[in-house]
Amino acid sequence: MKSFKKTATIIIIACVIMPRLVSAAEGVDGVWEFKSQIPGRTSSATMAITKNAEGKYEGTWSSQWGESSLSDITFDNGKLTFVQTVSFGDREMKTTYEGKVEGVKLAGKGKGQWGEFTFDGTLQPGVKPDANDVVGEWQIAVTIQPRDIVEKMTITKNADGSLSGKWQAQRGESTISDVNFAAGKLTFTRTSKMGPMEFTSTFDGAVQGDTIKGVFKSERGDREITAARVAPPKPDEGQKTEPNKPAEK
Repeated sequence: MKSFKKTATIIIIACVIMPRLVSAAEGVDGVWEFKSQIPGRTSSATMAITKNAEGKYEGTWSSQWGESSLSDITFDNGKLTFVQTVSFGDREMKTTYEGKVEGVKLAGKGKGQWGEFTFDGTLQPGVKPDANDVVGEWQIAVTIQPRDIVEKMTITKNADGSLSGKWQAQRGESTISDVNFAAGKLTFTRTSKMGPMEFTSTFDGAVQGDTIKGVFKSERGDREITAARVAPPKPDEGQKTEPNKPAEK
């Protein structure tokens, strides 16, 4: 009888502990809600982590102060570490985070310019950064002095999971290639033609719900843009397009 009770106890303990170990072993990709206990105040943020094609983690950080990037993300034996970089004009501020993951909970310490602080996070069940977060029709307000014009960008997902894009401009012709979306970050290359001239620019932006904020960079300088989603993705849209090539008009 004692042997049976001992065995039953072991089984119960294993049932309680194993789900936590399995959850931690599955990885940390997903959307985390964060709270940092900075001296004098509590700061909230949302962190999105995904794995790229090479199996490496990528991440973005969103808070009331704006968007920032994550780098050097490692997850080993339940320990998560990463570096957050915030840009203020020409200045960059880096903060290092190190925490322990237990199931869907994360707790640890951060260290940055303002000293050390504690933080905790919760993984949102069933919420995963997904290519569909950026698929759809987007309206972009472009300011070209002395007037404002509106252009349209459409992003579709192909059968193999890659993304394609199409850009409709009021002046000249534009195409989109090398479309990539990971951890809330959208990047692509835009090629514009105006008569015999051709211009190439690269875009790097952050996606938050139905809004994209980012910067176009080219030889002519940087230009900030904001895009708003005006139409959701259509069923099976983009299935016949080739990866990273504009959809057919």
